[in-house]
Amino acid sequence: KAVVSTQSTGRQQEVALLEAFVYHYTELLSEQRAGTRENVERRQARTADEVDDDEDEDVVEEDDDDEDVVPYNPKNLPLGWDGKPIPYWLYKLHGLNLYFNCEICGNFKYRGPKAFQRHFAEWRHAHGMRCLNIPNTAHFANVTLIEDARALWEKIRAEKNKEKFQKEYEEEFEDSHGNVVSRKVFNDLKRQGLL
Repeated sequence: KAVVSTQSTGRQQEVALLEAFVYHYTELLSEQRAGTRENVERRQARTADEVDDDEDEDVVEEDDDDEDVVPYNPKNLPLGWDGKPIPYWLYKLHGLNLYFNCEICGNFKYRGPKAFQRHFAEWRHAHGMRCLNIPNTAHFANVTLIEDARALWEKIRAEKNKEKFQKEYEEEFEDSHGNVVSRKVFNDLKRQGLL
């Protein structure tokens, strides 16, 4: 009988200890329980319109949390209008995986052929051409190397000089018979006394 009484006494002590823990936790959580009870009573007393308004506010709050999250972007794709990376097939379709380097723009890299073509009319390229004392005309479209631009500019200037009016060779005179001759021939004929 002594063994049974020690077992029951040990069991009673365990139960008493558990009850003490429960009372202690009850005291610690009493404020939280009271707040929860008030919240439940308040929610049960609301009308249907108030419930709908509260649900709309919850949705707006959830959207605000999503804006702070950085989207997963392992391939470093450009972001679309919604702030998420564009699809990879669209990235490849637009040629955004291609980089074009322009030495005239200070070795600036352009992503995709569309941005590359557009940059020839933009300020950075125009400024680089001005620094080289070369006009930024249509002749220089798709020219990205400084040496190529200078060589092309020299060639264009040489062609313009050839097309320029040269007095000695292209000036024309008319003799007394109505014949049109160059200045050189006219002076020769005049010296010979044939006019």
